[in-house]
Amino acid sequence: MLGWFAIATIFAEALTPRQDSTRPDAPSSGWLAEWAATVAPLRGDLLANIAMARAAPALATGKLGASPEIIAARERGLALAKQSLSLAPHSSGIWLLTAMLQNQAQPRGSVAEFLKMSYLTSPADMQLIPTRLAVVSASGAIADSDLKDLVRGDLRLILTRRPDLKPAITSAYQRGSAEGKVYISEVVRSLDPSFAASLR
Repeated sequence: MLGWFAIATIFAEALTPRQDSTRPDAPSSGWLAEWAATVAPLRGDLLANIAMARAAPALATGKLGASPEIIAARERGLALAKQSLSLAPHSSGIWLLTAMLQNQAQPRGSVAEFLKMSYLTSPADMQLIPTRLAVVSASGAIADSDLKDLVRGDLRLILTRRPDLKPAITSAYQRGSAEGKVYISEVVRSLDPSFAASLR
């Protein structure tokens, strides 16, 4: 059993695309990759990589991608992401991916709980902060009081310790909903009035 598991894991590692994959049509992200995840059923991280690769076309086109192929990629990526979470609930990036895909879905589902879990599983992951800010500010989730507190923490962290990430605040503000813009502006004004003025 141990030998089988070791061999299956080696093949799965070799055949599964990385999370930064932008080529969902590559052989490594086709049926062979999904087979690899199947023979290593306890590797939620590998399934997460496949979900990321499957969702890449939908994420690249955003909400404008309404073709049957893009919708199918979005649905498949979302299903795989949710399946991955059952095996690797500690993966903050997959919680965030699920929120992004759910926010694009038709009809759009609530993303607040997925975003909260992304924050709670990895509250200070600097690689995720820009994307999290963008998703929260542009979605209806900004109305959630708990998420507002979490977003405030990200904004405070950037403004006090990571000024190099200020462009992420500017981008989230510019692409945000009306409510998202108001909230970001209020928080930034209370922490850094001079930078708040540059957002307008």
